Amino acid sequence: MSTGKEAEALDAYSQAITTAAERAGPAVAKVETGRGGRQVWPWRGDQHPRGVGSGVIYSSDGYILTNAHVVADASRVTITLPDGRALPAGVIGAESAYDLAVLRVAANRLPVAELSAAPLRVGQLVIAIGNPYGLDFTVTTGVVSALDRSLPIGPNQKLDQLIQTDTSINPGNSGGPLVDVHGRIVGITTAILPFAQGLGFAISASTAYEVIGRITERHRQSIAKGLLGISGLDLEIDASIVRQNNLQQSNGVLLLEVAPGGAADRASLRGGDILLDIEERKIETVAALREAVQALKHRRPWRVTFLRDGRRRTVSLIPTT
Repeated sequence: MSTGKEAEALDAYSQAITTAAERAGPAVAKVETGRGGRQVWPWRGDQHPRGVGSGVIYSSDGYILTNAHVVADASRVTITLPDGRALPAGVIGAESAYDLAVLRVAANRLPVAELSAAPLRVGQLVIAIGNPYGLDFTVTTGVVSALDRSLPIGPNQKLDQLIQTDTSINPGNSGGPLVDVHGRIVGITTAILPFAQGLGFAISASTAYEVIGRITERHRQSIAKGLLGISGLDLEIDASIVRQNNLQQSNGVLLLEVAPGGAADRASLRGGDILLDIEERKIETVAALREAVQALKHRRPWRVTFLRDGRRRTVSLIPTT
């Protein structure tokens, strides 16, 4: 935060922007994708680097909101936090009709930005924070130019109830927050018009609220129905941990979520653990995990080996019937 002398040197406008950036900035992340993942919709042109966008942490236990088009068709998603940590992320769900996606990382006590339910007014000051062209933590300012805009994104498809803003938005800002002077999220930046100046668009916070609720509920129902009650993603294990534990594999499955009361929860597994094998069947990918679960579903119990805090451990697990 600014010192007293610094605050005196700033005019009210600068102070508002600085305060908003300091409040929301720690919750803004870089989203990088492998194989697929588009920063901008095709109708906006493609002269830009691929595979880099932005996201905003809205829940301290690792939930991140971004654009659906940022992670579309991505086989790998990496989140880089403002503190420099790079974490693998899983796509919890997406709704392309609203261009929003929810990601999850295995981390807790993360800084968050608040979604605002307050109504917007044309002319209101807003601030965009993101990673345009990979330039981390870039802050730009402008105003709400118009509300309730519609924008075509393809044949017979359009985005509705958009916020129009003259805030500078570039490829890489996609999925990042548009915030008010209090640092609260009022929108998720999504689109620019090619060859135009001062014509940017963001998905409203009210729309984001609704989409987050639907995606989260579908995901919770899905993992609750599984034999293990988990969600996870493929992970390459750090070479030093492989050597330290004398492992015969360099990949495992990182647990992102463990459903309360599910089989994994009852066996004391938790988010952040890395599955290595089940009944001596190597679990190096989510696909291998699914195959093992199907092959062993009639056996009880299972001996499960995993990593926690860099150390190999084993538990007995009874899958849900």
